[in-house]
Amino acid sequence: MKPLFPRKQKSPVRPETLIGLILIAVLLLSTATLAYLYLQDRKQRELLLKQVQETQKKLDQIQVSLTQGDLKKAFSELALAQKNIADLLPPVTAPAPESVIAQKQPPAPIQPETIPASKPPAAAPAPVPPAPGTAPVKATPPRPAGLTLAADESPYPLILADAGEYLIIAEKDQKTLRLFHYIDNRFMLVKSYPCIVGANGFDKKREGDLATPVGNYFTLRYISGDKLPEKYGYGAFVLNYPNFLDRKARKDGTGIWLHGHTPGKSLGDPELQNTKGCIAVNNDVLKELTRYLKASGTPVVVVNRLQLTKTATQKRSAEELSTFMKAWGKAWESGNVKTFMSHYSGDFINADGMNYQAFKRQKERVNSGKKFIRVQIENPAVLLVQEEKGQIAVVRFTQRYRSSNFESNSRKIFYLKKGQTGWQIIGESRL
Repeated sequence: MKPLFPRKQKSPVRPETLIGLILIAVLLLSTATLAYLYLQDRKQRELLLKQVQETQKKLDQIQVSLTQGDLKKAFSELALAQKNIADLLPPVTAPAPESVIAQKQPPAPIQPETIPASKPPAAAPAPVPPAPGTAPVKATPPRPAGLTLAADESPYPLILADAGEYLIIAEKDQKTLRLFHYIDNRFMLVKSYPCIVGANGFDKKREGDLATPVGNYFTLRYISGDKLPEKYGYGAFVLNYPNFLDRKARKDGTGIWLHGHTPGKSLGDPELQNTKGCIAVNNDVLKELTRYLKASGTPVVVVNRLQLTKTATQKRSAEELSTFMKAWGKAWESGNVKTFMSHYSGDFINADGMNYQAFKRQKERVNSGKKFIRVQIENPAVLLVQEEKGQIAVVRFTQRYRSSNFESNSRKIFYLKKGQTGWQIIGESRL
């Protein structure tokens, strides 16, 4: 695990950096003007929306060029600029008719005896010492962005979970961590918390790029703060980055955690504006989360901005993927290797690094000595990869295997891809 915050570099400001920052100021001014016009003249909504989106792309391009200079300040300002522009964009779900919108009801209130109240936000930190000739600037603690789920809406990535399970979704653009509870066959939003993420707003690609990865992850273990350096605060949940999909995409780097921060400080302080790639929350928030999250196996989904879907669509996906997993188990029990392997993609790689053909030969050899096979699938959690438009699914489960000469219990993660013939397993790993 590398240091949480990049070391300050004392170097002269290069001309290309000044040009980049000037362009940022110009683009932000343009964005503010477009936003004003957007609100004043709805007839030009579609045209102006396209212009705002183009401005976002230009900011992204500037960020890439500044990344090459490794300037933390530029990253921070760009990350804030991206968030401000993202706030101007309309929701990603299709707008409902006004009559429907008026009927939306907020989520049921949290019961004090089941969900504890968070501590009040920390007081604003002291002003940052200004540079000569400039006015002092106060750091503002981040606030969690609001989210309201209608009765027929569900978070897009969450498909199925174990009854009573808690799950996490981190939104990078909103700098918000959301806690969901799967109860009564529905994902209920429990609470939203402010967080900070990597200074580089893009998806993580390589070691040291200051980016928080986008994807579906699971906690591997929890480390208490007394076993960690002070900067991790109350403690840390270790995530399984890089996962199978990350390695398949040739992404590298390690040590992505969900953790606290140095005691006595709060998010929004000058040194707590962003991280080197981890997700950080206030220490009292992390303490609260330890009451709900499992040290190993809790789903933690990281997205740029959360999308919503209809509950009916989510339930259809849950039924479809549950049916696939049941069919996979039955095929294994049948002892018919050809039927069993039809559930796997030709480019499948298992947890031990075996490819499709090697895995098939192993099953043929092992099954030849079995009189019977029994497979149980328990504690399932099913997630869709939001960025893959429903074509990639991640399934966590407990596998209980029993045969005439062997028994085992293991916790697995399947990575599935949807093709013309339906779902197939492209990879697996162990928890």
